[in-house]
Amino acid sequence: MAGSFGLGGLDIMLSRWVMDETQDINLLDKRLEQRFRTLLDSLSQASTASIPAACNDRAEMVAAYRFFDNEKVRFENVLEPHIESTYRRIKAHKTVLLVQDTTELDLTRPHSEVEGAGSLHNGNRCGALLHLLHAFTTDGTPLGTVSAEAWTRESRSDQPALKRGSSEKRVQIKNRPFHDKETFRWLTTAQHCADVKSHVPKTQLVMLADRESDITEVIDFCRSQADFDWIIRSDGGRIVNKDDKTDPSIAVRESLRNTATLFTRELEIRERHAWGSATVKHRPGKADRRDRAVSVSVHFDTVTLNDPRVGKREGVTLNAVLVRETKPTNQDEPIEWLLLTSLPIGSQDQVELVIEYYLLRWMIELFFKVLKSGCKIESRRFEHIDRFLPALALYLIVAWRSLYVCRMSRAHSEKSCKHLYTDAEWQSVWQVINRTSPPKKPPTLLEMTKLIAQLGGYVNRKNAGPPGPQTVWLGLQAMHLIATCWLTFGPGATKTCV
Repeated sequence: MAGSFGLGGLDIMLSRWVMDETQDINLLDKRLEQRFRTLLDSLSQASTASIPAACNDRAEMVAAYRFFDNEKVRFENVLEPHIESTYRRIKAHKTVLLVQDTTELDLTRPHSEVEGAGSLHNGNRCGALLHLLHAFTTDGTPLGTVSAEAWTRESRSDQPALKRGSSEKRVQIKNRPFHDKETFRWLTTAQHCADVKSHVPKTQLVMLADRESDITEVIDFCRSQADFDWIIRSDGGRIVNKDDKTDPSIAVRESLRNTATLFTRELEIRERHAWGSATVKHRPGKADRRDRAVSVSVHFDTVTLNDPRVGKREGVTLNAVLVRETKPTNQDEPIEWLLLTSLPIGSQDQVELVIEYYLLRWMIELFFKVLKSGCKIESRRFEHIDRFLPALALYLIVAWRSLYVCRMSRAHSEKSCKHLYTDAEWQSVWQVINRTSPPKKPPTLLEMTKLIAQLGGYVNRKNAGPPGPQTVWLGLQAMHLIATCWLTFGPGATKTCV
């Protein structure tokens, strides 16, 4: 059931999920809070459209831009009610994965400049960066954001930038205090995992992070925590601690390669499209990647790593799993993952679980794809970064909802679609696609998602795979228009004389 409230003499109907998601909103102004709900509802129904196109009229468009320009509206308090709702969803699960990652938001404009935007990689583009901690179930269903930080770098100065990878650049980075580095966010986000645990004490939390988080301070903190488990992909450069310092150094990766193969298995590697400049796309681990099946060998051991910090003699002992592609091709970057973890690895089943959890780290890349392609966040036109950031927070909620609907149909395919859709939504879509009156019993979530995806271009033929997020988010926009017409002109519409 939808909720409603009065605004300017109008009775505005809101989607049920919007009312649920914003129950903890606190902008210290009731009209602002009402406007927030209206905006969230409107933009979620037309996620790819521009803000003027998503609004019902000029007055609503003006109100939207005034909302983002209001000094009471900030990135943090726009996102806060969603975070509280995410905690409630996490509580319903025994184990939840907390995935952290960073992405660039390219706001470069050919004929204008976003005031306050900072430089991005190599300094030839401008925009903002976003570091996210997002919760997923163990079947890949997104539960929502629990921590987010958006920031801008200092704009490019007149002095030529030091070349990436040069000795001067390495010295500059090394001499910078850790808390002043962007990588410090990997530590603060890991620390936030402990805070999440205080809200969901009965749920096991497992933090997942990619190679950028392979930082000694991050691993030190994670090892000191009993509140959550963790899996960090190592960059492979770590050295095994030696009892005899005269022995030659050996990398952890090489040490694990020398162990016996525990087992082999097939992995489904997901497609990845690199975001950003051509330089970024050709960095290791950032290039485009196609969907493919690979055969991998799996090695594991409990290892003691050398602590690279000056004066540290004791090693760091933890569990490590090495996943290697057995038959790499010249066409694709070979798969070789060195996973450091707090999870037990005493049996094949336990090692398999580590790998299965890490495979779900890909879901945050899919989330960023929905944010950038499905919500067009980089195309939003704002003159100042301070107006863009509250809009970013709002679209983080829209992106979550789009991906949530898509993944729910896979994880809970046999549930009734009434868990997510109103009668007007499923009945109108059924009639448009099937050209028959809707049945008394609502279709399942999977059936409904396929119907919606067909509105977005999905071809529902025999042996076709499940719909992807793109056809679903396009179909959802069409569904909202169809449902509005159904309520206005359909069987249950109030008959009026004209």
